[in-house]
Amino acid sequence: MSKRAVDLLLRAMEARSTSVQASALRQVSPQATDKLLQAKLLFPSGHVPVIAGMDDYEDEPIAATWSAELKSYGYNDSVGRWIKVDKQEIAACRVDYGLALAKMLLAFERVGPSRPTPLIADLVWDAGTIKLAGAKAPLPVWFARRLGEPAVWTTVEALFKRRPPEEVRIILTSTPGDRIPVTTHKRNHVISVADVMGPGKLAISPQVLGSRVFPGQVQRRFPIDHSDDYGIVWLRNETLTFRGDKQRQLLGLLFDAYWSGSPECRTAAVLFEAGYKDGTNAFAKVFSGRDDWRSFLKYAEGNCWIEP
Repeated sequence: MSKRAVDLLLRAMEARSTSVQASALRQVSPQATDKLLQAKLLFPSGHVPVIAGMDDYEDEPIAATWSAELKSYGYNDSVGRWIKVDKQEIAACRVDYGLALAKMLLAFERVGPSRPTPLIADLVWDAGTIKLAGAKAPLPVWFARRLGEPAVWTTVEALFKRRPPEEVRIILTSTPGDRIPVTTHKRNHVISVADVMGPGKLAISPQVLGSRVFPGQVQRRFPIDHSDDYGIVWLRNETLTFRGDKQRQLLGLLFDAYWSGSPECRTAAVLFEAGYKDGTNAFAKVFSGRDDWRSFLKYAEGNCWIEP
C-alpha cells in the first residue's frame, strides 16, 4: 500500500465523524481513496447529507434532505427552487477498524477477538495482547483516535485511571505524534501509528515499537545513536524524543551524512528534502519550543551537521 493511501487512512480515522464523505477523500487523493476501498479498509456506509451549496455566491454547508416525491436528495435554495444532489456526491464510507488493526499488528503474535472491543464508543478499542521483545508477558494493546482533541483526551485519561494496566499497556493512535498530550499515567505508552510503521506500510515494525516502549533495552552506539525511525535520539545519557514526521525526516538525512563520515550538509538542501517550505529556513523554526537539539545539531555559514 502506498504511503499516500496510509496517510489518507489515518486522516480518515481522525475525522470528527466516523462517517466520511468519499467525495471529500477523493478531493485529497482519488487514487488513494480507491485503493482503500478496494482493500476494504474503507467500506460504503450510507450518506452524509451535507453539501457546499453555491447560492448568492455564498459557499456554505447545506443539509440535503430526501424527497420521497422526487426520489432524490436535494435542498431548497433561497428562492425555493429544489436543487437535486447526486447520491454519489454525498455517499459516505467508514474505516474498518478491525481490518486496519489486523494489518497494523500483522508482524506480531496477537491474542484477542477478531474484532476489536469498543471501550469508548467510536474513540477507543481493545485489540487484545501482543508479544513484544523485552516484555515479560504479552502486552495489552488499545487503539484510540482524535487524542489531540482536549475533550477526547480528558475522557481517555479518565479511562486510564479506571483501568490501570498491571505493567505496561500500548495505546496506538491515528493522532500525529506531535499532537498527543503527555499522559499522567506513565504505564500507558501512547504511540502514533505513523511513528512506528515500516516505510510505506500500514504494518507496525516490531523493532521500532520495541524501541519506543523499552528504550533502555536497545543496544546503541556511543556517544550518539537513534531509533530506526529517528524518533528517539540517545545522546550519552540523555534520551531525546522527536515526534514530527518532518523532524524525523530531517534527522534521518543528517544521521545518514554523519555515519557516512561526511557530516556537513547544506542547510537549505536538507530543509527542502525534509519537506519544509520556504518560510522554514532555520532549525530554530523546525524545532520551535525546544532547545535540546542544539546539544548535537550544529550549523554555520549555510551548512549543518551532527556533532555530539
